[in-house]
Amino acid sequence: LHPEKAETFDDLIQRANQLISKLQNNSQHDDSSSILLVTHGDFGKMLYAAYYKLPWKDVLQQFHFGNSEVLLLSKDSSPECAHIFEIQQHNS
Repeated sequence: LHPEKAETFDDLIQRANQLISKLQNNSQHDDSSSILLVTHGDFGKMLYAAYYKLPWKDVLQQFHFGNSEVLLLSKDSSPECAHIFEIQQHNS
């Protein structure tokens, strides 16, 4: 599928990198700051890939990012520990 003017995954990872960079720049003065972002699954995965500098194509296949799930992006946490609230999928 290639809908006209649709955002591609390359576009998504670029937007995610820009957002991560902006958030890190804005919070550099307060090392204890926390930010809550609410997003849909594909962009959430791109934020995860951008934050941990992982290949986005690999991240798309690593896990399902469903409704109400929570990912922790932290310099004190490894990518493997980022999924802190996960909904079990029973419709696959």
